[in-house]
Amino acid sequence: MAKQRFVPIFERSLAEQQELVLPQIARIQQENLNRGLYNSYRDKEFDSKDIVVRIYANRREVVQIDAASGQTKTVKVIR
Repeated sequence: MAKQRFVPIFERSLAEQQELVLPQIARIQQENLNRGLYNSYRDKEFDSKDIVVRIYANRREVVQIDAASGQTKTVKVIR
């Protein structure tokens, strides 16, 4: 069996990087949900830069974040 040569991640193509990273991201996101935490992302539906969507195990929340204070405000809960 031929030994594969180590290639640093930034010397790989974008497709190769995604192939390595995406399964790890999915695993960590699931671990977060299992621990009662949330995952967050920006959604194209909301143009505002201060809006993110938080995904919990049983719901999604649209949240507005004040960058100056760090305060958050739940705008909408989606079950």
